[in-house]
Amino acid sequence: MAEHHLRVTERCLKDDLGLDAKRAKELFDLDARAFKDEHAAVKKFVDMRGAAPDKAEPMYGPFPRGLVGSLHVGSARAATTWDEVEGVCWLLAYNDFHRNGDPDDAYEVFIALYNAGELMPTEQDYDRLFATEEEEWYDRLLISGERLLQRARANPGHEEVMTWHDHQRQVMCVDVVVEGESWAEDGWMGLTLPEDEALSDDEVFELVAALIPEGCTPIPDRKFRGRERRKGEIVYRWEHYSSE
Repeated sequence: MAEHHLRVTERCLKDDLGLDAKRAKELFDLDARAFKDEHAAVKKFVDMRGAAPDKAEPMYGPFPRGLVGSLHVGSARAATTWDEVEGVCWLLAYNDFHRNGDPDDAYEVFIALYNAGELMPTEQDYDRLFATEEEEWYDRLLISGERLLQRARANPGHEEVMTWHDHQRQVMCVDVVVEGESWAEDGWMGLTLPEDEALSDDEVFELVAALIPEGCTPIPDRKFRGRERRKGEIVYRWEHYSSE
């Protein structure tokens, strides 16, 4: 299994872990691995669900069996859920009181939260997850794009190719070729996106501009250097001159 996300819901951060509002807000955008030492429940969550997010002990209640898992944190209890589709395990709730049959028992608190519609991750929780994913992916893309450009410059005239995947799904293939010397070069970049990947012309332009040498303007081209464009390929070229 590829590394999955470990997240704590905003409600749990604010209401259950005893963190002040400012600190909870700082942690909201982070994977739980980044702050596992902030609280015993987060550490246990990372240790257990980081290794096996789908192996939780099912918690019994008014929810579908297997939806909510129990996590033992010493004598305290926590609740988690695993979203296999999005590849994220959530820490939903924590309570340090556990006594079977007591109305204030942790599991009774968790069930009450579920019945009130407050236990499961909210739309805002997922929005922050997706926003963080996009930011991290874009940062990785820029780093990889710089390496691809360096490879093309090291092998003038040779087409260099790199393919990006997200959760084992191909999301973009980039071809780059550079001709000329370091002080005067012509370059071409071809982007091939899956048919279901909807990017506007402006978004593609901004992406190419971020990948080619700084200060260069992407110029749309009908061909990739001397060859015809492949199906679905979007081609830009650039010219780069240096006085050094």
